[in-house]
Amino acid sequence: MPAEPPVEKARLLRIDVYGADAKEAAGARVVLLFEGAPLFTQKQLPAEGMLPPRIAIELEDVEWDASVPVSQAVERGGLQRVRLATPNPRVVLDLYPTATGRLFFLTDPYRVVVDVSAARPSRKKRRPLVVLDPGHGGQEPGAANDRYGLVESQLALELAELAAARLRAIMPRSRVMLTRSSDVDLSLEERCAQANAMEADVFVSIHLNASSEQVRRGGVTTFVLDTTNNRQALRLAARENGTRVAEVTGIQSLLAEHHRKSQVEGSLTLAGKIQRHTLKRGRTVLPRLTDRGVRRAMFYVLVGARMPSVLLEASFLTYEPEARALTKHRYRHALADGIASGIASYLVTR
Repeated sequence: MPAEPPVEKARLLRIDVYGADAKEAAGARVVLLFEGAPLFTQKQLPAEGMLPPRIAIELEDVEWDASVPVSQAVERGGLQRVRLATPNPRVVLDLYPTATGRLFFLTDPYRVVVDVSAARPSRKKRRPLVVLDPGHGGQEPGAANDRYGLVESQLALELAELAAARLRAIMPRSRVMLTRSSDVDLSLEERCAQANAMEADVFVSIHLNASSEQVRRGGVTTFVLDTTNNRQALRLAARENGTRVAEVTGIQSLLAEHHRKSQVEGSLTLAGKIQRHTLKRGRTVLPRLTDRGVRRAMFYVLVGARMPSVLLEASFLTYEPEARALTKHRYRHALADGIASGIASYLVTR
């Protein structure tokens, strides 16, 4: 019999640590980026002798790139360091005694993600923190409408800036942070990690919708992270995730295990208020602006969020009336006012 061709080994290309920049970070996110799909197992190891509590990710038939550092000191966010270990290839996360971690994976490209929580005592009287995430940026401009010169990443940033200014005006006690303040690349994993590390109370990712098919009605949609069989929601999630529909459907059941029921309920409440207020304000300019409702979809940017989190598709770039309105300051301000009012309504009633 002819010999079977050798199985090509997966390769660990990079280890990124997000969210641990601040000294008082409440957590950190570790992302292992692979070429190919690795086989791996994880082990939660207790403190033993001189060794701290650890998460060990044991790799099978995996090589690592020479540029991957053998050890990365972090020393915040509940994470002491990330290191490579042999002879059995594995990546080890050394934790602080009270820290915990949970692992999941994303595909296309293949990433193993570990969210570490420092598990610090909660601070009850602190000012609420809102993290606004302008979608896309840098080499990922998102959707576009060439006729009107509209680019999703630019519009999302402007809406986020306007919403932040409005929220600070109507809720002076609130703190508002943007995941990006310029046209830069920002990975999906890093966006949510920033919110977790800062112990945000709300995370809102702002986008503009689009379709390759003819759009007969545009509108506003607010999404929460959950499983779905809706064809349009799956296709939209694939576009925003930068992947294929098959990848979205294939990972739904795994990610669902990590999403707490209480968090879904909080996200649904937040989504309802943002949807209602954004629609109301938008209709002051476009009276027939369609209410596409609150929906569920598997957006990677929301995965792992420890606070109520939503993704807003504020209007359609590929629907003529809305694209035309988006060129006007009045409509953009109306949408931003709606986003801010919805968040404020959620914060004062939670």
